[in-house]
Amino acid sequence: MDLASVEVGSTANFCRTITREDILEFARLSGDYNPLHVDAEFARRTSFQRPVAHGILLASFVSMMIGMRLPGAGALWIRQSFQWGTPVFAGDSVEFSLRVTHKSSGSNILTLEVHAVNQDGKEVMSGEGAVKLLDQRERQEEPALADRVALVTGGSRGIGSAIARLLAQSGAAVVILYRQDNGSAGDLVDSIREKGGRAIAVKGDVTEAGGIAETLAMVQGEFGRRVDLLVNNASIPFVPRPFLESTWRHWEDLINVQIRGAFLWSQAVLPGMLEQRSGCIVNIGSALSRDVPPPQWAPFVTVKSALLGLTRALAAEFGPQGIRVNMVSPGTTETESASVIPERLRKLQAMQTPLRRLATADDVARAVVFLCSPASGFITGADLPVSGGVSV
Repeated sequence: MDLASVEVGSTANFCRTITREDILEFARLSGDYNPLHVDAEFARRTSFQRPVAHGILLASFVSMMIGMRLPGAGALWIRQSFQWGTPVFAGDSVEFSLRVTHKSSGSNILTLEVHAVNQDGKEVMSGEGAVKLLDQRERQEEPALADRVALVTGGSRGIGSAIARLLAQSGAAVVILYRQDNGSAGDLVDSIREKGGRAIAVKGDVTEAGGIAETLAMVQGEFGRRVDLLVNNASIPFVPRPFLESTWRHWEDLINVQIRGAFLWSQAVLPGMLEQRSGCIVNIGSALSRDVPPPQWAPFVTVKSALLGLTRALAAEFGPQGIRVNMVSPGTTETESASVIPERLRKLQAMQTPLRRLATADDVARAVVFLCSPASGFITGADLPVSGGVSV
């Protein structure tokens, strides 16, 4: 029961006819075989003339009322003080009443006044006690991927294409956000649909806020629900250059696509996730931000490091609302973007990994699908390296 629904003055009542079987069953349960309670011959030699019900048997009905009626399920009896007046015999009807006399919202504790009277109106028990309502830790199960809508930025080629394809194979409805390559995006959608998947392609620039609302409305109309999963994958080709020969424009282009893009899209989908108290964001980082950076890669490493900071900050801020934010950091991956790395250097990097190869786009995609699925339901703020062990 919610403590807010209980007020000072709230009451509960319960009537019970005490039977001989009740008394004997309580004796068996408690081990209290005092002949005053269970031996009729012994009781006749006392002033009571017949067996008397255990006092704690009466108190047990108060316990029942606390746990089942006032305040109800989840209440823990923490203190009691009872006095017993007129004795209770088999066949007596006892009416119990509870009344809340004090409420402490800060500690979740109620003080209760207790009275019990028999069929003649005589008080058989009275007193007061305190109960505490325990906090309940509720774990909301995340929906299966088949009940999710995923949006992948930069989803038409390379790692983004692999992520979109594997998410669709896992049952998610996929929105492929692309900037220029209409042909690749269309081919990917056709391929997903031919295999029974659900996908649409939407043209858009992640650095521009205009058009985001229209895209989200289109998603709602197509799939009947909001975006549950966001993969911030969009990037631009990077050409290594000496730091002293770089310009702010080289840095700004990367910052706009990777940081501004992640900012705009995360800010756009988070309200819907907050409303349903569920959702996942996965940012695509780089193993280069975890290890010794190679020369001439300062802008790329800096931006990916900033994206890790954003990942951790959002995970901490929105975790209490059921939203998970993680990062996948690939090592050098065999995609079109890796063509800027000389073949000799790529082979050297492969030999330096314990697995003796470079990552594939599917390697990265599988990690992303895992972080979007209920299987990773207790993982947030993590940076998952998909680097063949190079970080070891």
